[in-house]
Amino acid sequence: MVSLRSRSVAAFAFCTVLAATSAAGQLPPPAAPKSAGAAPRATEPAIASYVSWRLNNKILPVTDRASDSTGTQFLIEFDELILSIRPSHEFRASLRYRQTLASRGMKPGQDPIQKTTIYGAWSVEGKELRFVPDPKRGGSGLNILSGTFAGTRIDVPFDYRNGSLVRRATVVLIRNDNIF
Repeated sequence: MVSLRSRSVAAFAFCTVLAATSAAGQLPPPAAPKSAGAAPRATEPAIASYVSWRLNNKILPVTDRASDSTGTQFLIEFDELILSIRPSHEFRASLRYRQTLASRGMKPGQDPIQKTTIYGAWSVEGKELRFVPDPKRGGSGLNILSGTFAGTRIDVPFDYRNGSLVRRATVVLIRNDNIF
C-alpha cells in the first residue's frame, strides 16, 4: 500500500515536470515584427492546450523503477501532462501519473492512475516560459518553474524524485487544438 506521503512525493515529482532550464537544440522563436517607434514585444506561446508527447525521447507512458538500500522498489509511471496556456497569463497543468511501492522480492502492484491539477500565472522572458504556481489552487510547495517554447512545441527539463534518487528528465509538449 502506498502512503499519503508517498503519493504526495509522486505528485510533487511529476508537478515539477514544469521545473527547468532551457532545453538544448531548439530553434529560437520567430522575432516579433518591429514598427517604427514601438518597443519590441516578446513573442508568446499560443493560447492553447499542449499535450505531453515524449519524456526523455520516449513516447508516453514512461515508467521509471528504482530500488533503495533496503530493497524497496519505487515505480513511477508518467502517463500524461496537459498544459493549458490561458488568456490573462494564466495556466492550468493537469497531470496523470501512477506511483507504486513494493517490498524486497515482491512484484509492484497496479495502483490506480492519480490526477493532480495546478493553476497559476505564466510569463515570458526572452524565449523562457516561466510558471508561478498558485499555492491556493494546487501549487502549494512548488517553486517558480520554467521551460522554453518554439512554434507549437514547449520543452521542459525537470528534476523528480523516485524513492531516494533524484533524476533529471525532459518532457516535450505539442500543441493540440482538439483539447479544450
